[in-house]
Amino acid sequence: MTAKENQATELDFSASSSDVDYPPPDDLFRALASSERRRLLAALPAESAMTLDELTDILVGWQSTTDGPAGPDEWAKVKIELVHAHLPLLADAGLVTYEDEEIARTTYPEPIEELVAFAGEYDSAVAETELA
Repeated sequence: MTAKENQATELDFSASSSDVDYPPPDDLFRALASSERRRLLAALPAESAMTLDELTDILVGWQSTTDGPAGPDEWAKVKIELVHAHLPLLADAGLVTYEDEEIARTTYPEPIEELVAFAGEYDSAVAETELA
């Protein structure tokens, strides 16, 4: 093991303001438990909003690169899952806002930003090893 691999991760909550609302751990980890939700968070720009159709296009595009071409039925299925499952759960955890078919990432406190970034990096690393 390298020194970096052996290094423990520490979350520093002391740098955060005491008035920051952290989601309950179960809500946060439930939100990050789905690869679809982790991909959704990775697709959302940090500084701007995206429409539901734009997000659906991106997610279907990513899915079609691994599963083959996606048709209109698959696109509709992804959109329905976003509206009825993924977006409400992410909104309840405080990770996104969703109003009038416009989705935006919320501003995360630093420890949560690190966790969300790590989850995305971990997904990518695992996917690369599966392809190798």
